[in-house]
Amino acid sequence: MLPASPMLDAPADSVADPDWAALARQSLQQTDARLYRRFDQGDNIERLLALRARAADHLIRLAWHRCLPAGSGMALFAVGGYGRGELFPRSDIDVLVLGAPEQQRRHESGLARFFALLWDCGLPVSHAVRSPAQCTQASADQTVLTALIESRPVVADDAARQALKAAVNVEGLWPPREFFLAKREELLARHQRFGDTADNLEPDIKDGPGGLRDLNTLGWMALRAFGVRDLEALVGLGHLGPDEAAALKRERCALARLRFGLHLVANRPEERLRFDYQKTLATRLGFEDDIESLAV
Repeated sequence: MLPASPMLDAPADSVADPDWAALARQSLQQTDARLYRRFDQGDNIERLLALRARAADHLIRLAWHRCLPAGSGMALFAVGGYGRGELFPRSDIDVLVLGAPEQQRRHESGLARFFALLWDCGLPVSHAVRSPAQCTQASADQTVLTALIESRPVVADDAARQALKAAVNVEGLWPPREFFLAKREELLARHQRFGDTADNLEPDIKDGPGGLRDLNTLGWMALRAFGVRDLEALVGLGHLGPDEAAALKRERCALARLRFGLHLVANRPEERLRFDYQKTLATRLGFEDDIESLAV
């Protein structure tokens, strides 16, 4: 979590936005520095990703309450990878603002201030502002639906949560079988883009064959078909063996650790394990040359 700071929690009219943003940026940098040290010490990667997401949650909530009045009728959800409760060092933070069209218009200036404040804090936020009906309409695109079904409330009451849930579960909207087939087609098309020697020598950790996106695809299929967020839950449903679930988790953690380290080494959202980074990343992960093998 972020370091305690009375100024961050201070009323909006007592601290100017530029001063608040500067303090928030400093707090984020301190938090990241601690988490990156823990990464280098071999701490659990799932825990580190969750802690980064929780730190972002906390700051985003504070910024929201600075910019939007209580009872605004608007709600804020994390979507995408951030919705899964994981945040890599250089990843975008995807959010959805949910509210009726008239509420969107009424609070347009407050929302503009909110997003500007987050950028000033150093949070790379990508956002969409939609009503529940607009969410249903946008979900005709299965990539949009994918982001919405794994949404997570950041600032949202029960009514808003239920409204979003209903919006993406309208009868006839991407039934499980159709969603499964669309995701399989998407996966196969993605694999075809990564077929040459260069892709084998400099693999894409996120989107390449066997990468994190493939594991996410399994999760999205399970979520749409069975309503479970963790692949491990498929064991209890009889759709996955315990050893298979353990192997998937082990590989997911290994890939996540590679991606986390790659973002740090490249200092940008790099997903491809390029030659320029391989030696440095291997050293950071604790691999060294020996008589029998190289670190890379």
